[in-house]
Amino acid sequence: MAGSASFSPDPGKPLLIFDFDGTLANTIETGLEIFNEIAAQYRLRTVSREEAQQLRHLNTRALLDRLGISRLMAVKLVAHIRRLIHDRMDSVDMIPGTAEAVTRLGESGFPMGILSSNAADNVRQFLQRHGIAGCFSFVEAGVSLFGKPQRIKNVLRRQNCDARRAMYIGDETRDMEAARRAGVSAIAVCWGANERESMLTEDPEFCVQTPEEMVAAAVAFSEKIKTA
Repeated sequence: MAGSASFSPDPGKPLLIFDFDGTLANTIETGLEIFNEIAAQYRLRTVSREEAQQLRHLNTRALLDRLGISRLMAVKLVAHIRRLIHDRMDSVDMIPGTAEAVTRLGESGFPMGILSSNAADNVRQFLQRHGIAGCFSFVEAGVSLFGKPQRIKNVLRRQNCDARRAMYIGDETRDMEAARRAGVSAIAVCWGANERESMLTEDPEFCVQTPEEMVAAAVAFSEKIKTA
């Protein structure tokens, strides 16, 4: 997608804060490949694609327990994967339909930004390549695996946005937990790391299966806060 459209945010619309990996960028396959390449360095076993699908039913803590990964190891492992994925970002595609969905939201005036545990360079390079960098007013990247709640609060403060007028959009149960702890609403997208059943355990405001449903959820939230 050539170019990058830029939109003027409508101050009457809620702030949409997007996760990146698994929500917009289809990095799960690449991440799995890298995990299996470096697993032996951490004395971990490799994971097949079939098992990876089964693991989508588990929340983040249960997933780490299943793989024998402590919280400390998880932080180191994610940082290692983040470094290695940098050289492979050119081969990572967007989740089908999400570029069009983000563009529609931008055209509708939604202010949007990204909060991700991936590296800022990876995120910006990806957004530019897919022509949607202009849709986002900020990129808050390099977030700790378990540090999203405070970073969401930091974003709200910098954007001068009330938590009741913001929504976090992510593909993992820990994203939903982070949103709840930060006091913002959430859209759970079910095409990434966790599937619908596990996402519903975190009680998100919306749980969507397609990018079109994601747009509809954002519009519904916008209408809801108008009448609140």
